[in-house]
Amino acid sequence: MTIAAMFAGLLAAPAATGEPGDSAGLRPVSYLFSDAVDAERDNPGAAPPGANDWTCKPTALHPNPIVLVHGGPETVRLDWGALAPLLANNGYCVYTLTYGAIPGMPGPLGALGGLLPIEQSAQELRDFIIKVRAATGVQSVDIVAHSEGSLVTDYYAKFLGGAKKIDRFISIGPGWNGTNSLGFGALFTALAARLRLAPALGAVVDPICAACLQIQTGSDFLRKLTASGTTVPGVTYTNIVTSHDEFVVPYTSGIQQGPSISNYVVQDYCPGDLTDHLLLPYDKVVAQLVLNALDADNTAYPTCTSTPPNS
Repeated sequence: MTIAAMFAGLLAAPAATGEPGDSAGLRPVSYLFSDAVDAERDNPGAAPPGANDWTCKPTALHPNPIVLVHGGPETVRLDWGALAPLLANNGYCVYTLTYGAIPGMPGPLGALGGLLPIEQSAQELRDFIIKVRAATGVQSVDIVAHSEGSLVTDYYAKFLGGAKKIDRFISIGPGWNGTNSLGFGALFTALAARLRLAPALGAVVDPICAACLQIQTGSDFLRKLTASGTTVPGVTYTNIVTSHDEFVVPYTSGIQQGPSISNYVVQDYCPGDLTDHLLLPYDKVVAQLVLNALDADNTAYPTCTSTPPNS
């Protein structure tokens, strides 16, 4: 996700409403991104409904708490306005954090996470999961990550001891092999892509969005991340992508091959679905695929609903 995409999303929202799965419970679930924008504006930095109830105790049916790891630059409310209450309504203990925010940054940028180097963001995720495990008394968590959040989680799994603490790892719009979306809407991405040609620009970009350089195809960070393989043993992987992804280019960068990996393309279920990168967490096909991945004994075929492109 980019800054430009996020602000473009303020003006556009999917038409789908309703809740996949058995979730006619306690919290309203809206698939309108504009509702999440309004909620963020009214209560900046707040967790979405259904998330961060530190008294929640996992059940025998859903023994693992879920940690939602947002994309970047992003906030937890903007990214998880639909999935947090949906998962809570389905009986899960749900937790989420804002990682990678720039300390002391004023104004709108100060509310955004996912801007610091991914290595630092992964340390924040590690510390948050320690807190979740202590509060719930569990050994393992399930991760649902969007965009950059998948790389943050992967770094935690491979280099910070997270492999033995993650059971299911569900990635929405990941970019395992990086992105070639040069010039896509955001100045950050364009500048980061040119750093090799103009190193002096690093002094400008790195303090604002160090992660923007790291997600580019061929970056030193991605070479390190994939040097030992794309996955870690013992973790079950699910990747959910859209062929209309304008940020992860090509969108197949979000697909992995290997044991314990499932890959899903939204358009295989709904060919007319125009959901892009920003709106993936607000797509009902995606929502049902997430529920299915978390509970393989209670699955349903995703409902096909078309959403307008984010323009």
